[in-house]
Amino acid sequence: MINKGETITNTTREKIALLEEEHDIELSTTQKILLSLKGPVTTILDVLYGSMNLFVLDQHLEEADENISELIDIDEGATIYHREVIVHKNGRPLVYAKSYIPTSRCSDKVIKDLHQSHLTTGSIMEKNNIETLRLINEISIEEPNELLKELFHTNELMITRRYVMVHHKKPVIWTEEKYPISYFRED
Repeated sequence: MINKGETITNTTREKIALLEEEHDIELSTTQKILLSLKGPVTTILDVLYGSMNLFVLDQHLEEADENISELIDIDEGATIYHREVIVHKNGRPLVYAKSYIPTSRCSDKVIKDLHQSHLTTGSIMEKNNIETLRLINEISIEEPNELLKELFHTNELMITRRYVMVHHKKPVIWTEEKYPISYFRED
């Protein structure tokens, strides 16, 4: 008998295998772990490379457009917290992340923590003892946009994962993470 956790793991493994096949590449073990991770990416990076830092590129409140409302199952026009960050080590960018957070599903304490530039969304959930399930929606390899080219000083393809954190059966955070395909190649 297969339980829910095994199905999710197999699906993620299958997505990674398809990604490798489509792009005729072999991802490193570290890259596969980062793509399939169910917890904060900074936790694994801290273990592998030492203490990580966070730099907030942008954070503001905005109204959910049609696309965002579909991503986090919220009414169009609802207030969301838009956040873009870089996880870095000694000033070297390692992972770019963009998140949408519906404010109506957050406590005042979580909103306050979002304003602290040193905390990732995952660490905010942990700090506030909010148990979440991460559902990986998509993994892909994509062309970098101008911002990513500038941040990472490269034109190379980006490994991307998009996932949603769910709490009490409702999406509380949608996140997109990206990093250059050459990153985390060592095993």
